[in-house]
Amino acid sequence: MRKQPLPPSPLVLTEHVEDLLREPHGFGSFLFDTSGEVIVHNDATWLYTTVLSGTKWESWVRPFAFKRMQAGLARRVLAAEPDDRRGAVLHHVIQIAPDFIVGFFSGGKSVQAAVAAGPDQPFQRDPSFKIDPVQGWETQGGPPEGWVLEVNGALVKIQEDPGRLLFWQGYDSYLATRLLGDLAWAKIMIDKKTRRISLIARHPSNPLPFRRPAWSCARCGGNLSSNVRIRGRYAFFYYFRPARAKDAYIALALCKDPLFQGPTDHFLVDRMRGREEVAEKFQAVPQGKELLLFSESRFQDQSWHTGVRRFSVL
Repeated sequence: MRKQPLPPSPLVLTEHVEDLLREPHGFGSFLFDTSGEVIVHNDATWLYTTVLSGTKWESWVRPFAFKRMQAGLARRVLAAEPDDRRGAVLHHVIQIAPDFIVGFFSGGKSVQAAVAAGPDQPFQRDPSFKIDPVQGWETQGGPPEGWVLEVNGALVKIQEDPGRLLFWQGYDSYLATRLLGDLAWAKIMIDKKTRRISLIARHPSNPLPFRRPAWSCARCGGNLSSNVRIRGRYAFFYYFRPARAKDAYIALALCKDPLFQGPTDHFLVDRMRGREEVAEKFQAVPQGKELLLFSESRFQDQSWHTGVRRFSVL
């Protein structure tokens, strides 16, 4: 790029592992609690990934230890169905109770949801929940054909009681043929008794004003733990592309408001490295004075992998 698109970030890259699992499984999600934080017991959590089966994507899960950066054996938990345009990719998995797990996934057009009896158990789809693209900001004013909505792990809790969980869920739009897209919030309710998921409303201020006029997209499509703070502010990682360019860059937004509705500073975090063409579906995990940033990375051979960057926090 001819000039710096954003100021440098308060993060210094110290390590980049482009293929953490050493197999073509793209990062999808960790297991979250209802406050939007990664659930960790004895340094371990559950790692959800996606792999191509034939022509469509399916989702798998495996145990993962952060300090050793080591993953266990994987098993499939969500398969593609004939009506899925591109498959079923879990991008946000929430533990409501030990036997009640909700997974939000992207099927190639809509944001959908599924329920499981445990973190490593098969997911059953909720047929009543779906967020389809609607003409307007999600399609940049054009028809919805070709547009995709993808869920990400950004969660802001509104209210929780024994009967329900109400929260803002992050999602984004995407038109792959033109590399367009923006970020947004949807208000969602999970009924703990019926175990059904409902879309209440889209946020009236959608989309988030992250994309600059010269950019084609500012997207996440992934995960963001709610306990991450940088310089005392909430953090939101996303990727952007300059207009009419395939180059992708990782950016960071910092704001005092968890919904990023107030004054927000943006920083350039990193470029693509090694075999990466794009990195997305970010999950930031604090590790003392360091920060681990996991991502789903597409390589130059068009295969998808799980990458991780390690940063020192200034």
